[in-house]
Amino acid sequence: MTSKSTALVRTHYSNELVARMALYSLRALEDFSKIGTSGFVRNGMVIVASESQRGALTVNLEMLRSVGVTTDLVERSESERLFPELLLKEDEVVVREPNSGYADPVSTANSYASRARELGATIILGKEVSRLLVESGALAGLQLSDGTHIKCEKAILCTNVWTNKLLLQSGISGNERGSLVLPITQAAHPVVILKRPQQYQGVRPSIIDIPNKAYYKPEGQSLELGGSLDPELDKQEVDPENCPTEVPFEFLSFFSKVISERVPKMKEGTMHSSYIGMYDITPDQHPIIDSLEGIGIRGAYCCVGLSGHGFKLCPALGRINSEMLSGVEARKGTFDWSRFSLGRFSAGHLLFSRYAEVGTIA
Repeated sequence: MTSKSTALVRTHYSNELVARMALYSLRALEDFSKIGTSGFVRNGMVIVASESQRGALTVNLEMLRSVGVTTDLVERSESERLFPELLLKEDEVVVREPNSGYADPVSTANSYASRARELGATIILGKEVSRLLVESGALAGLQLSDGTHIKCEKAILCTNVWTNKLLLQSGISGNERGSLVLPITQAAHPVVILKRPQQYQGVRPSIIDIPNKAYYKPEGQSLELGGSLDPELDKQEVDPENCPTEVPFEFLSFFSKVISERVPKMKEGTMHSSYIGMYDITPDQHPIIDSLEGIGIRGAYCCVGLSGHGFKLCPALGRINSEMLSGVEARKGTFDWSRFSLGRFSAGHLLFSRYAEVGTIA
């Protein structure tokens, strides 16, 4: 799914731990020269919200600033001066995040892979892991799709929407429905790419449009990508092997309407292309990062259920994974990943979000 990411890099989260991870990741992607090329572009981000959310936003901004994020609430007269392309309603407010941006997900992934090879990693392409080999409750190895066995005592599953399929194929029992081992579902998220008209080309901010449950992200000088933040999308579970590939006309129509209302200059935009990507979603839209010993595989770990946040958090997630496999205690790590434990769901300790009315914000 990395190749399908819109690769927004932002720090506006309502969970302090995730906000810290996002800031760490933004800084890493911005200063990526020791690893390779991330393609990071600092274009800034604007969040449009309703006036009724001002109180919650104010509290959230205080938290974000306390962890080092540069952000502020922009009053209407100032927002009209700073962002004249935006059409705001009387009951809407604007939050500015000037250091946010976007990156190139493919270049970032390839750069990590190339640097890993330089440091001695072996990367096997073109084969999938068909099952985990488990002996006496412990990981003994991996079986690849061509029948090859790889012996190992530790492995981390970063297996996205295919996680439950792999666990079931490995003989791990599912829930009463038989299809879920971990509380992860898969949802299809359409992305629309428009050509910007001449008067809206150049460096423009990304926009999180909460009232319209949509986001708009520039790409280069002349394209505009975007999609939906409607949480109803996440309730429409899809089969990863049979995910739809065509964006429905109804969504194309919806997206064209809302972006034209928010950015009137985009009324002159034209269709470029569209595609569908998949999110692996947990009940609280936060990752599961934990040992899988609790489901019978000692030595196996997972970093899954990223719920649409994976790319923008990837440097922090990589740091967590390396510490977890190295035996660092969660609470003594760079980030306390115990908060992302699998057990939080059965214990009823779901992670908090101020943005329940929209998806993929947390």
